[in-house]
Amino acid sequence: MASNEKKSKEEIKKEIIQFLNITSGKVDHSPDEFSCGNIHNTSLVLATCSKDVPRATPLEFFNEGLIIYIFGQAGGKILNIKRNKKVAAAIYEQPLVHSRIQKNLQIFGVAELITVKNNPELFREKAIKWNQYKVVESLLKPVIKRQNLSEEEVEDLVKRGTEATFLIKIVPNHIILREMQEDFSIFKSEWKKEKE
Repeated sequence: MASNEKKSKEEIKKEIIQFLNITSGKVDHSPDEFSCGNIHNTSLVLATCSKDVPRATPLEFFNEGLIIYIFGQAGGKILNIKRNKKVAAAIYEQPLVHSRIQKNLQIFGVAELITVKNNPELFREKAIKWNQYKVVESLLKPVIKRQNLSEEEVEDLVKRGTEATFLIKIVPNHIILREMQEDFSIFKSEWKKEKE
């Protein structure tokens, strides 16, 4: 694997952020009746571990610069993060097309779990920014329709669905950017967080 020595740390950081901006989920500003409220792009695979048992979960993600945010429900990944905040993630372009340069990221960092209860301001800010209230309502449409709920019951259901959601914030400390070239060579660049 070739190493791309010519890039500065700032250039590498800028390339990583550009890749995250392109691959992350987006708000659907022109939704149709089949839209959940977001435009889905590339998935991230989140790796967590607890008691020597690894877990990999494909998830949609959003980013602000290098910081990654994931909305998720309770499950193994959340339990693992509660026990071990160190996580890794991978993001790679699909489908693989050999006629152009393709990038992928390997991310190592620390996760923080944010909820309506432990940090309501931050949770609400990010949920509004990435349209999660609309997404929750869209996901609950079958239940709302089947049970013929009133407006107050729908609001309560959306509120309970939101309260059961976790916002996973990942602050990276090391990111590897790989660029697969048309000739099958691979350039590797690394970004590391400054030591505090």
